[in-house]
Amino acid sequence: MRAGRWRPAAAAAVLLVSGALAGCQVGPAAPAAAELRTGAPPWDAPRDAVSYIDKAGFERLPLDFSGPSPYTLTIAVTVDGKPVQVPAGIGIDKLRAEQAAIHTHTTDGQVWVEAKTASEHPTLAQFFTLWGLRYDAKCLADACTDLKITVNGTPAPWNTPLTRNAHVIVTVRH
Repeated sequence: MRAGRWRPAAAAAVLLVSGALAGCQVGPAAPAAAELRTGAPPWDAPRDAVSYIDKAGFERLPLDFSGPSPYTLTIAVTVDGKPVQVPAGIGIDKLRAEQAAIHTHTTDGQVWVEAKTASEHPTLAQFFTLWGLRYDAKCLADACTDLKITVNGTPAPWNTPLTRNAHVIVTVRH
């Protein structure tokens, strides 16, 4: 008889605990949607980088991936004659331990390219997508006057490939 009284209480306790555990999430929350920003600088690296990695068309790679032929280049951005800091963490999602083939570790404009094949050359357009900025042939974010791209001092198209040791300069005005 005594055991019969405890069964309903034990069953209720098991249901309560299992219901609480079922509502708990294991691992990081689902990433927010990638929204390309159009406001004025400064621009931080996006928090949920995996959304931007997907939007830029890259495969999500583990943080320790370095590819068969990694290289670096530099990107400098100027808006209305003022330099814009390229933030660390573009293309890197530390929470999920994933990165894009192109990413930044520092704030000095150095960009790492660690693609899966040596023949891959990500583009400047993909880089700005990873950064979470609207970018096209005329505009960077909300600046849409006189967009100019140079690579090693030579004029280049807006979606220029990012090549080894290149020095890319992006200038634009409002």
